[in-house]
Amino acid sequence: MTRFGVEEEYFFLDPDSLAPTASGRGMKRVLSDAGVPGTFSSEFLTCQLEYATSPLNTLDEARTQLMLARAAAAEIAAGEDSILGPVGTPFGTGDGHVSPSARYREIARWLADIAGGHHVCGCHVHVEIEDDEARVRALNRLRPWLPVLLALGGNAPFWHARITGFRSWRTVLMRRLPTMGCPPLFRDHEHYRRHLDQLIRLRASPDAASLAWAARLSDHYPTVETRVFDTQLDPEDTLLLVALTRAILTTEDLTVLPLDADLVDGALWMAAREGMNAALIDPVTGEVSSARMLLQDLLLLVGPQLEQAGDVAFVHDRIAFMRAEGTGAERQLAALRSGGVPGLAALVGGRTGHSTHAA
Repeated sequence: MTRFGVEEEYFFLDPDSLAPTASGRGMKRVLSDAGVPGTFSSEFLTCQLEYATSPLNTLDEARTQLMLARAAAAEIAAGEDSILGPVGTPFGTGDGHVSPSARYREIARWLADIAGGHHVCGCHVHVEIEDDEARVRALNRLRPWLPVLLALGGNAPFWHARITGFRSWRTVLMRRLPTMGCPPLFRDHEHYRRHLDQLIRLRASPDAASLAWAARLSDHYPTVETRVFDTQLDPEDTLLLVALTRAILTTEDLTVLPLDADLVDGALWMAAREGMNAALIDPVTGEVSSARMLLQDLLLLVGPQLEQAGDVAFVHDRIAFMRAEGTGAERQLAALRSGGVPGLAALVGGRTGHSTHAA
């Protein structure tokens, strides 16, 4: 079974205003001693935290690690009068201080005035593919499906205490970076490395780890790293995106068109804007189609891989749940409209330490 890993970035939020707040200096050390598999680390801003699972084989393993990590971090946050925020952008406006590390200080200098307002938290899915050339082919296979995955994974509808009109405002903020969006179509691994080296020499990316495409080859592991997702409201949403991403990357006979990057980028913008109501580009035919129809097509195309991984029942159950209750962004919007900021805080704070898995 193909191994995978998940990275989730979280905000620390004031429970009343849902504005970002700086975490305690000792939080990373305390969490590292909490006995949770995987790794906690500082993120770019002091109001953020990153958790990375250990290498995994099954969704059940991932569920266990993500729930343990969220529960441990939420407990520490509560001790500092904060809540853990598993969202792509915060509702309120607050702390924008860069975490004290040499690398982050260098990135902050590079970002200039972008740095202080770079309040974005993403979910990154790594899928292991050992062979260099197979990894590039898998990346090419994934790229036209990225808008469908983003439509399903939008969880950032707010910015500066306003409804943005987008399902993923994080995607809009990330577009300020020079390498954001659809990755190019690569001929082979050498072409990928040469292209990356040029971007670094150009200073369009300070280093390989700062490359901000919606999907890329990991610089540290033999994985394709999908970075298009906002941090998800519920661990079950994360697991759905993991299952679909792994299935796409491991379906070697999945035929897609070599779509131009501007078409995929246009579809990514529409997915960020309208979520599952968006009109997108069909990766197989090149025609305009709805996100909902393309998701159904995708399930048929990768069905054998989902079956092999034992993920079919979960994927269909979770998609049914999201059809009924909405994506993370839609659930956040509904909570704000029905209960105001307190209702939104209850939703966000309640999604850190338990599951709503539909059995």
